Amino acid sequence: MDETSVPTTLPDDDASETTSGGDGKSSDFIEAFQWRADDNMVALRFRSGLVRGFSGDALHAIHAKDFAMVEVYPWRRSVFFKTRRGDGFSSRFGSRFNSSPLRDRPVVYLDQNQWSTLSKSVHAPWRVQSDDELKAAWRLIGLASSGRVVLPLSAAHLGETGSFGNDEGRYELAVAILSCSGGWQMRDPLQVRAAEFRQVLARSSGKPEALVPDVFTLEPYAALDPATREGSSPRKDHAELPAEWTHAYTASLSSMVFASMMLDQQATPRGDMAGWVQRVQEFSTWLSGETNRTKQQRRRAAEVFMFSDATREIARASFDAGLSLSEMSAWTQSTWHLPELGAPAISLFRATMIDKLLGSGRWEGNDLTDLFYLCTAAGYADHVVGERRTIGLLEQSVRRLHAPVKLHRTLASVVDALSSEQ
Repeated sequence: MDETSVPTTLPDDDASETTSGGDGKSSDFIEAFQWRADDNMVALRFRSGLVRGFSGDALHAIHAKDFAMVEVYPWRRSVFFKTRRGDGFSSRFGSRFNSSPLRDRPVVYLDQNQWSTLSKSVHAPWRVQSDDELKAAWRLIGLASSGRVVLPLSAAHLGETGSFGNDEGRYELAVAILSCSGGWQMRDPLQVRAAEFRQVLARSSGKPEALVPDVFTLEPYAALDPATREGSSPRKDHAELPAEWTHAYTASLSSMVFASMMLDQQATPRGDMAGWVQRVQEFSTWLSGETNRTKQQRRRAAEVFMFSDATREIARASFDAGLSLSEMSAWTQSTWHLPELGAPAISLFRATMIDKLLGSGRWEGNDLTDLFYLCTAAGYADHVVGERRTIGLLEQSVRRLHAPVKLHRTLASVVDALSSEQ
Protein backbone atom coordinates (compact mmCIF):
# COMPACT_ATOMS: atom_id res chain seq x y z
CA MET A 1 0.00 0.00 0.00
CA ASP A 2 1.02 3.57 -0.53
CA GLU A 3 2.29 5.29 2.56
CA THR A 4 1.69 8.94 3.29
CA SER A 5 1.64 11.29 6.24
CA VAL A 6 -1.70 12.68 7.42
CA PRO A 7 -2.14 15.18 10.26
CA THR A 8 -4.77 14.39 12.86
CA THR A 9 -7.06 16.62 14.92
CA LEU A 10 -7.54 14.63 18.13
CA PRO A 11 -4.87 14.97 20.85
CA ASP A 12 -2.96 11.91 22.00
CA ASP A 13 -2.65 12.74 25.70
CA ASP A 14 -5.65 10.67 26.86
CA ALA A 15 -4.58 7.31 25.50
CA SER A 16 -5.69 4.57 27.86
CA GLU A 17 -3.66 1.67 26.51
CA THR A 18 -0.27 1.06 24.99
CA THR A 19 -0.35 -1.89 22.68
CA SER A 20 2.28 -2.66 20.12
CA GLY A 21 1.73 -4.44 16.88
CA GLY A 22 4.09 -6.52 14.81
CA ASP A 23 7.51 -6.81 16.40
CA GLY A 24 6.59 -4.72 19.45
CA LYS A 25 8.45 -1.55 18.44
CA SER A 26 6.70 1.65 19.48
CA SER A 27 6.80 2.86 15.89
CA ASP A 28 4.53 -0.06 14.95
CA PHE A 29 1.84 1.02 17.40
CA ILE A 30 -1.37 1.76 15.44
CA GLU A 31 -3.08 4.69 17.10
CA ALA A 32 -6.13 5.31 14.93
CA PHE A 33 -7.83 4.89 11.64
CA GLN A 34 -9.23 7.88 9.87
CA TRP A 35 -11.81 8.31 7.12
CA ARG A 36 -11.52 11.41 4.96
CA ALA A 37 -14.35 12.80 2.88
CA ASP A 38 -12.22 14.46 0.21
CA ASP A 39 -10.90 11.19 -1.23
CA ASN A 40 -12.96 8.46 0.56
CA MET A 41 -9.75 6.99 1.94
CA VAL A 42 -9.32 5.10 5.19
CA ALA A 43 -5.90 5.54 6.74
CA LEU A 44 -4.23 3.52 9.52
CA ARG A 45 -2.14 5.98 11.53
CA PHE A 46 0.95 4.68 13.38
CA ARG A 47 2.63 6.35 16.33
CA SER A 48 5.68 7.02 14.14
CA GLY A 49 3.56 9.28 11.93
CA LEU A 50 3.42 6.71 9.14
CA VAL A 51 0.02 6.19 7.53
CA ARG A 52 -1.07 3.25 5.43
CA GLY A 53 -4.13 3.99 3.33
CA PHE A 54 -6.76 2.02 1.47
CA SER A 55 -10.04 2.80 -0.23
CA GLY A 56 -12.97 3.43 2.08
CA ASP A 57 -15.96 1.12 2.43
CA ALA A 58 -18.98 2.23 0.40
CA LEU A 59 -20.99 2.33 3.62
CA HIS A 60 -18.66 5.03 4.96
CA ALA A 61 -19.22 7.16 1.86
CA ILE A 62 -23.00 6.79 2.23
CA HIS A 63 -23.38 7.34 5.95
CA ALA A 64 -20.55 9.83 6.46
CA LYS A 65 -21.57 12.26 3.75
CA ASP A 66 -22.27 14.96 6.34
CA PHE A 67 -18.75 14.75 7.79
CA ALA A 68 -15.41 16.08 6.68
CA MET A 69 -13.55 13.51 8.74
CA VAL A 70 -14.15 10.59 11.06
CA GLU A 71 -11.30 9.33 13.24
CA VAL A 72 -11.55 6.11 15.27
CA TYR A 73 -9.36 5.31 18.29
CA PRO A 74 -9.98 1.59 18.96
CA TRP A 75 -7.91 1.28 22.12
CA ARG A 76 -9.52 4.36 23.66
CA ARG A 77 -12.88 3.13 22.36
CA SER A 78 -13.80 6.52 20.96
CA VAL A 79 -14.75 8.04 17.61
CA PHE A 80 -14.19 11.68 16.76
CA PHE A 81 -16.44 13.33 14.16
CA LYS A 82 -15.91 16.63 12.37
CA THR A 83 -18.86 17.92 10.36
CA ARG A 84 -18.48 19.75 7.07
CA ARG A 85 -19.45 22.90 8.97
CA GLY A 86 -16.56 22.48 11.41
CA ASP A 87 -18.36 21.22 14.52
CA GLY A 88 -16.68 18.33 16.30
CA PHE A 89 -17.88 15.78 18.84
CA SER A 90 -16.85 12.39 20.17
CA SER A 91 -18.72 9.13 20.63
CA ARG A 92 -17.71 6.24 22.87
CA PHE A 93 -18.19 2.52 22.30
CA GLY A 94 -17.83 -0.48 24.59
CA SER A 95 -15.61 -3.49 24.22
CA ARG A 96 -16.68 -6.75 22.65
CA PHE A 97 -16.99 -8.12 26.18
CA ASN A 98 -18.71 -5.21 27.91
CA SER A 99 -20.92 -3.03 25.75
CA SER A 100 -22.59 -1.22 28.66
CA PRO A 101 -19.94 0.13 31.09
CA LEU A 102 -22.27 2.34 33.14
CA ARG A 103 -20.13 2.10 36.29
CA ASP A 104 -23.03 3.21 38.52
CA ARG A 105 -23.44 6.52 36.74
CA PRO A 106 -27.01 7.87 36.75
CA VAL A 107 -28.97 7.48 33.52
CA VAL A 108 -31.15 10.47 32.60
CA TYR A 109 -33.58 9.95 29.73
CA LEU A 110 -34.69 13.19 28.07
CA ASP A 111 -37.84 13.56 26.00
CA GLN A 112 -37.40 15.40 22.70
CA ASN A 113 -38.53 18.76 24.11
CA GLN A 114 -35.77 18.60 26.72
CA TRP A 115 -33.14 17.90 24.07
CA SER A 116 -34.48 20.96 22.28
CA THR A 117 -33.84 23.02 25.42
CA LEU A 118 -30.24 21.75 25.58
CA SER A 119 -29.74 22.76 21.94
CA LYS A 120 -31.25 26.20 22.48
CA SER A 121 -29.05 26.76 25.55
CA VAL A 122 -26.01 26.60 23.25
CA HIS A 123 -27.28 28.14 20.01
CA ALA A 124 -30.13 30.43 21.11
CA PRO A 125 -30.05 30.88 24.91
CA TRP A 126 -32.55 33.76 24.76
CA ARG A 127 -35.17 31.22 23.63
CA VAL A 128 -34.94 29.10 26.78
CA GLN A 129 -38.03 29.72 28.93
CA SER A 130 -36.27 30.74 32.15
CA ASP A 131 -32.87 31.48 33.66
CA ASP A 132 -33.24 28.41 35.89
CA GLU A 133 -33.76 26.16 32.87
CA LEU A 134 -30.87 27.77 31.01
CA LYS A 135 -28.47 27.24 33.91
CA ALA A 136 -29.73 23.69 34.38
CA ALA A 137 -29.20 22.95 30.69
CA TRP A 138 -25.60 24.18 30.86
CA ARG A 139 -25.03 22.15 34.02
CA LEU A 140 -26.46 18.98 32.45
CA ILE A 141 -24.31 19.43 29.34
CA GLY A 142 -21.27 19.74 31.60
CA LEU A 143 -22.19 16.59 33.53
CA ALA A 144 -22.66 14.63 30.30
CA SER A 145 -19.46 15.97 28.72
CA SER A 146 -17.42 15.01 31.78
CA GLY A 147 -18.95 11.51 31.83
CA ARG A 148 -20.68 11.90 35.19
CA VAL A 149 -24.16 11.21 33.83
CA VAL A 150 -25.43 9.24 30.84
CA LEU A 151 -27.88 10.94 28.46
CA PRO A 152 -28.88 8.20 25.99
CA LEU A 153 -30.42 8.82 22.58
CA SER A 154 -33.25 6.64 21.29
CA ALA A 155 -34.86 5.85 17.96
CA ALA A 156 -37.59 8.34 18.91
CA HIS A 157 -34.96 11.11 18.99
CA LEU A 158 -33.54 9.95 15.68
CA GLY A 159 -36.97 9.96 14.03
CA GLU A 160 -38.23 13.23 15.48
CA THR A 161 -35.00 15.09 14.76
CA GLY A 162 -34.72 13.67 11.25
CA SER A 163 -38.26 14.80 10.42
CA PHE A 164 -37.66 18.38 11.59
CA GLY A 165 -38.19 20.63 8.55
CA ASN A 166 -35.96 23.52 9.71
CA ASP A 167 -32.48 22.69 8.34
CA GLU A 168 -30.59 24.94 10.74
CA GLY A 169 -32.62 23.87 13.75
CA ARG A 170 -32.27 20.19 12.84
CA TYR A 171 -28.50 20.51 12.48
CA GLU A 172 -28.12 22.25 15.85
CA LEU A 173 -30.40 19.75 17.59
CA ALA A 174 -28.62 16.78 16.01
CA VAL A 175 -25.19 18.04 17.07
CA ALA A 176 -26.47 18.59 20.62
CA ILE A 177 -27.89 15.06 20.86
CA LEU A 178 -24.83 13.42 19.31
CA SER A 179 -22.43 15.43 21.48
CA CYS A 180 -24.19 14.86 24.81
CA SER A 181 -25.24 11.24 24.29
CA GLY A 182 -21.64 10.29 23.49
CA GLY A 183 -22.61 6.95 21.92
CA TRP A 184 -25.05 5.88 24.65
CA GLN A 185 -28.41 4.60 23.43
CA MET A 186 -31.64 3.24 24.80
CA ARG A 187 -32.30 -0.15 23.27
CA ASP A 188 -35.22 -0.39 20.85
CA PRO A 189 -38.36 -0.63 23.07
CA LEU A 190 -39.82 -3.46 20.97
CA GLN A 191 -36.70 -5.52 21.67
CA VAL A 192 -36.90 -4.68 25.38
CA ARG A 193 -40.56 -5.74 25.48
CA ALA A 194 -39.80 -8.96 23.61
CA ALA A 195 -37.05 -9.83 26.08
CA GLU A 196 -39.29 -9.01 29.05
CA PHE A 197 -42.11 -11.18 27.68
CA ARG A 198 -39.70 -14.08 27.09
CA GLN A 199 -38.36 -13.77 30.61
CA VAL A 200 -41.70 -13.66 32.47
CA LEU A 201 -43.22 -16.40 30.32
CA ALA A 202 -40.24 -18.70 30.82
CA ARG A 203 -40.33 -18.02 34.55
CA SER A 204 -44.04 -18.88 34.74
CA SER A 205 -43.49 -22.34 33.28
CA GLY A 206 -40.23 -23.15 35.06
CA LYS A 207 -38.12 -22.90 31.93
CA PRO A 208 -34.62 -21.35 31.82
CA GLU A 209 -34.83 -17.56 31.86
CA ALA A 210 -32.83 -15.36 29.53
CA LEU A 211 -31.76 -12.02 30.95
CA VAL A 212 -33.15 -8.81 29.51
CA PRO A 213 -30.21 -7.25 27.64
CA ASP A 214 -28.84 -3.95 28.91
CA VAL A 215 -31.39 -1.28 28.05
CA PHE A 216 -28.85 1.56 28.13
CA THR A 217 -25.81 0.58 26.15
CA LEU A 218 -23.00 1.48 23.76
CA GLU A 219 -23.73 -1.60 21.64
CA PRO A 220 -23.70 -0.74 17.91
CA TYR A 221 -27.18 -0.16 16.43
CA ALA A 222 -28.96 -1.03 19.71
CA ALA A 223 -31.42 1.86 19.30
CA LEU A 224 -32.71 0.44 16.03
CA ASP A 225 -34.90 -2.60 15.59
CA PRO A 226 -33.21 -5.48 13.71
CA ALA A 227 -35.20 -4.95 10.51
CA THR A 228 -34.04 -1.33 10.30
CA ARG A 229 -30.39 -2.35 10.81
CA GLU A 230 -30.32 -4.45 7.63
CA GLY A 231 -27.76 -3.03 5.22
CA SER A 232 -26.17 -0.75 7.83
CA SER A 233 -23.49 -3.14 9.07
CA PRO A 234 -20.53 -4.36 7.05
CA ARG A 235 -21.33 -7.59 5.26
CA LYS A 236 -18.07 -9.25 6.31
CA ASP A 237 -15.32 -8.67 8.79
CA HIS A 238 -12.03 -7.25 7.60
CA ALA A 239 -9.67 -10.17 8.06
CA GLU A 240 -6.62 -7.91 8.18
CA LEU A 241 -7.91 -6.07 11.28
CA PRO A 242 -7.80 -7.34 14.89
CA ALA A 243 -11.18 -8.33 16.37
CA GLU A 244 -11.24 -5.24 18.59
CA TRP A 245 -10.70 -3.06 15.55
CA THR A 246 -13.49 -4.79 13.64
CA HIS A 247 -15.76 -4.02 16.59
CA ALA A 248 -14.58 -0.41 16.52
CA TYR A 249 -15.23 -0.26 12.78
CA THR A 250 -18.82 -1.45 13.28
CA ALA A 251 -19.29 0.97 16.18
CA SER A 252 -18.09 3.88 14.06
CA LEU A 253 -20.52 2.91 11.30
CA SER A 254 -23.32 2.77 13.86
CA SER A 255 -22.55 6.29 15.06
CA MET A 256 -22.41 7.50 11.47
CA VAL A 257 -25.81 5.97 10.72
CA PHE A 258 -27.35 7.77 13.69
CA ALA A 259 -25.74 11.04 12.65
CA SER A 260 -26.83 10.60 9.04
CA MET A 261 -30.43 9.99 10.12
CA MET A 262 -30.52 13.33 11.93
CA LEU A 263 -28.21 15.49 9.83
CA ASP A 264 -29.52 14.63 6.37
CA GLN A 265 -30.64 17.87 4.72
CA GLN A 266 -33.72 16.13 3.35
CA ALA A 267 -36.12 15.75 6.27
CA THR A 268 -37.24 12.18 6.93
CA PRO A 269 -41.06 11.81 6.63
CA ARG A 270 -42.70 10.64 9.85
CA GLY A 271 -44.76 7.46 9.89
CA ASP A 272 -48.53 7.72 9.58
CA MET A 273 -50.19 6.91 12.91
CA ALA A 274 -53.74 7.72 11.76
CA GLY A 275 -54.94 4.10 11.86
CA TRP A 276 -53.65 3.54 15.38
CA VAL A 277 -55.05 6.85 16.64
CA GLN A 278 -58.48 6.10 15.20
CA ARG A 279 -58.63 2.62 16.74
CA VAL A 280 -57.56 3.79 20.19
CA GLN A 281 -59.77 6.89 20.06
CA GLU A 282 -62.81 4.83 19.12
CA PHE A 283 -62.26 2.42 21.99
CA SER A 284 -61.62 5.26 24.45
CA THR A 285 -64.81 7.03 23.35
CA TRP A 286 -66.82 3.81 23.64
CA LEU A 287 -65.38 3.13 27.09
CA SER A 288 -66.25 6.60 28.39
CA GLY A 289 -69.83 6.06 27.22
CA GLU A 290 -70.22 2.86 29.25
CA THR A 291 -71.60 4.73 32.25
CA ASN A 292 -73.55 1.67 33.43
CA ARG A 293 -70.27 -0.13 34.14
CA THR A 294 -68.30 0.31 37.34
CA LYS A 295 -64.81 1.83 37.21
CA GLN A 296 -63.34 -1.61 37.86
CA GLN A 297 -65.32 -3.10 34.97
CA ARG A 298 -64.15 -0.36 32.64
CA ARG A 299 -60.56 -0.90 33.79
CA ARG A 300 -60.96 -4.61 33.09
CA ALA A 301 -62.21 -3.79 29.57
CA ALA A 302 -59.13 -1.60 29.03
CA GLU A 303 -56.89 -4.47 30.21
CA VAL A 304 -58.50 -6.75 27.60
CA PHE A 305 -57.94 -4.07 24.92
CA MET A 306 -54.27 -3.85 25.89
CA PHE A 307 -53.98 -7.63 25.80
CA SER A 308 -55.39 -7.70 22.25
CA ASP A 309 -52.72 -5.16 21.32
CA ALA A 310 -49.97 -7.45 22.68
CA THR A 311 -51.20 -10.87 21.47
CA ARG A 312 -48.64 -11.20 18.68
CA GLU A 313 -45.80 -10.21 20.99
CA ILE A 314 -46.94 -12.72 23.62
CA ALA A 315 -47.36 -15.51 21.07
CA ARG A 316 -43.89 -14.89 19.61
CA ALA A 317 -42.25 -14.71 23.04
CA SER A 318 -44.03 -17.91 24.13
CA PHE A 319 -42.70 -19.71 21.08
CA ASP A 320 -39.18 -18.40 21.64
CA ALA A 321 -39.29 -19.40 25.32
CA GLY A 322 -40.54 -22.89 24.45
CA LEU A 323 -44.01 -22.65 26.03
CA SER A 324 -46.91 -24.82 24.92
CA LEU A 325 -50.27 -23.25 24.06
CA SER A 326 -51.69 -24.40 27.39
CA GLU A 327 -48.77 -22.87 29.29
CA MET A 328 -49.18 -19.57 27.45
CA SER A 329 -52.92 -19.59 28.16
CA ALA A 330 -52.31 -20.34 31.84
CA TRP A 331 -49.94 -17.37 32.13
CA THR A 332 -52.44 -15.07 30.40
CA GLN A 333 -55.28 -16.05 32.71
CA SER A 334 -53.25 -15.97 35.91
CA THR A 335 -50.98 -12.96 35.32
CA TRP A 336 -52.13 -10.40 32.73
CA HIS A 337 -54.66 -8.78 35.08
CA LEU A 338 -52.06 -8.25 37.81
CA PRO A 339 -50.74 -4.67 38.22
CA GLU A 340 -47.08 -5.77 38.12
CA LEU A 341 -46.05 -8.43 35.62
CA GLY A 342 -42.39 -8.66 36.64
CA ALA A 343 -41.58 -6.71 33.47
CA PRO A 344 -40.90 -3.01 34.20
CA ALA A 345 -41.34 -1.53 30.70
CA ILE A 346 -44.44 -3.59 29.85
CA SER A 347 -46.08 -3.00 33.23
CA LEU A 348 -45.58 0.78 33.11
CA PHE A 349 -46.74 1.08 29.49
CA ARG A 350 -49.84 -1.01 30.10
CA ALA A 351 -50.77 0.87 33.29
CA THR A 352 -50.23 4.30 31.72
CA MET A 353 -52.17 3.41 28.57
CA ILE A 354 -55.07 2.12 30.65
CA ASP A 355 -55.16 5.32 32.71
CA LYS A 356 -55.27 7.38 29.53
CA LEU A 357 -57.98 5.15 28.02
CA LEU A 358 -60.09 5.58 31.14
CA GLY A 359 -59.52 9.33 31.03
CA SER A 360 -61.40 9.53 27.69
CA GLY A 361 -59.11 12.30 26.46
CA ARG A 362 -58.17 13.13 22.90
CA TRP A 363 -55.49 10.92 21.34
CA GLU A 364 -52.84 12.25 18.98
CA GLY A 365 -50.28 10.61 16.70
CA ASN A 366 -47.31 11.25 18.98
CA ASP A 367 -49.03 9.79 22.08
CA LEU A 368 -47.94 6.24 21.25
CA THR A 369 -44.32 7.29 20.67
CA ASP A 370 -44.20 9.38 23.85
CA LEU A 371 -45.70 6.67 26.07
CA PHE A 372 -43.81 3.80 24.44
CA TYR A 373 -40.37 5.35 24.86
CA LEU A 374 -40.92 7.15 28.16
CA CYS A 375 -42.39 4.03 29.81
CA THR A 376 -39.47 1.90 28.60
CA ALA A 377 -37.03 4.50 29.90
CA ALA A 378 -38.90 4.76 33.21
CA GLY A 379 -38.58 1.02 33.69
CA TYR A 380 -34.78 1.16 33.72
CA ALA A 381 -33.44 4.73 33.96
CA ASP A 382 -32.72 6.64 37.17
CA HIS A 383 -34.41 9.82 35.94
CA VAL A 384 -36.86 10.64 33.13
CA VAL A 385 -37.60 14.21 32.03
CA GLY A 386 -40.60 14.92 29.81
CA GLU A 387 -43.42 17.27 29.03
CA ARG A 388 -45.96 18.02 31.75
CA ARG A 389 -48.95 16.07 30.42
CA THR A 390 -47.16 12.78 29.75
CA ILE A 391 -45.13 12.90 32.97
CA GLY A 392 -48.36 13.53 34.88
CA LEU A 393 -49.86 10.35 33.40
CA LEU A 394 -46.73 8.33 34.03
CA GLU A 395 -46.52 9.48 37.65
CA GLN A 396 -49.73 7.63 38.49
CA SER A 397 -48.31 4.35 37.18
CA VAL A 398 -44.94 4.87 38.88
CA ARG A 399 -46.64 5.41 42.25
CA ARG A 400 -49.00 2.45 41.81
CA LEU A 401 -46.22 0.07 40.78
CA HIS A 402 -43.63 1.48 43.22
CA ALA A 403 -41.14 1.97 40.39
CA PRO A 404 -37.84 3.50 41.63
CA VAL A 405 -37.46 5.99 38.75
CA LYS A 406 -37.65 9.73 39.47
CA LEU A 407 -39.80 11.76 37.07
CA HIS A 408 -39.26 15.42 36.21
CA ARG A 409 -41.00 18.11 34.19
CA THR A 410 -38.00 20.46 33.98
CA LEU A 411 -34.24 20.28 33.60
CA ALA A 412 -33.87 22.33 36.78
CA SER A 413 -35.68 19.59 38.69
CA VAL A 414 -33.45 16.79 37.46
CA VAL A 415 -30.25 18.79 38.01
CA ASP A 416 -31.32 19.51 41.60
CA ALA A 417 -31.99 15.79 42.11
CA LEU A 418 -28.60 14.85 40.67
CA SER A 419 -26.88 17.39 42.92
CA SER A 420 -28.57 15.96 46.01
CA GLU A 421 -27.45 12.45 45.07
CA GLN A 422 -23.76 13.32 44.84
